[in-house]
Order: sequence, then C-alpha cells, then structure tokens
Amino acid sequence: MSTRHELIYSIRYAIRLTQRQARLYRRIQAVGVFLGIIGGSATLSLLAQNLPDWVGIAGAALLTLAGAALIAVRPADKAARNETDVQRYTALMAQSHTLSDEALAVAFNEAHRGDCPKIEPLRDVAYNDVAQEFGRHDAVVPLTPLQKALAVFA
Repeated sequence: MSTRHELIYSIRYAIRLTQRQARLYRRIQAVGVFLGIIGGSATLSLLAQNLPDWVGIAGAALLTLAGAALIAVRPADKAARNETDVQRYTALMAQSHTLSDEALAVAFNEAHRGDCPKIEPLRDVAYNDVAQEFGRHDAVVPLTPLQKALAVFA
C-alpha cells in the first residue's frame, strides 16, 4: 500500500469511527429521554389510587436513574463533538485529492489532535466497515458479542 492510500484509508476509518460514535451517543440520548418520560409518567401514577404503588416507585427509580445517567454521560454533547469530528475528516477527505502526500499527512495529524475520546469496542466495527468499503472482505476482523451488539446499535 502506498502512503497516500494508507492516509486515505485512515481518514475514511476516522470518519466511520466518529460517525458510529455519534450515532451511538444519539441513540443513548434518545433511550435516556424515553426512559425518563416513562419513569416520570409512572411516577405520576402515584397520584392515581387505581394503580399499585410499586408502579410509581419503579417509575421514580427509572426516572432517577435515567436522569442521572444523562447528566453524568452527557451523550448529546459527545454526539455533537463526534459530528464535528466527522465534518472535519470529511472536509479533509474532500481536500485529499489536491494535497500532496506530505501535506495530507500533516493535515491528518492536525485533524486527529482534536478528536473526541474513542469507544474502544467500536474500533474493530469501524475497521470492518472500511475494509468492506475498500473491497477487502478478507481483512475483516471477527467481532465479539459486545462489538456485534454495538454494531447494530451504532
């Protein structure tokens, strides 16, 4: 593989990884909000006397856990940061045809500095995406059950 080809592959890999991370965080945010709404509704059932008390207590617990998780993890913020990374790498990919190998390497290293922290189990998933995009089905890495679940969710 030539240096240029490796750089293009690395840029495409970075795009796929950040896209998958952004999608995962957006879905976590959606699930957290959904659970918060369900939990809040169940908590309000405590006001109604026709439902068992355990429904309201479980709802309050669900609301508390979902709210705390959303505050602690802040998935919407992380998704936005990953989407910014996607835009940066996509712009670099568009410019790659006009840059020399050295300029492309410098631009890639500079773009790589501002990245969000990576979700390690998603690395092999993104690698497999890019390998298949490049027609290298022989280079696909076997995924663990956790990685397979993340591949579906992200």
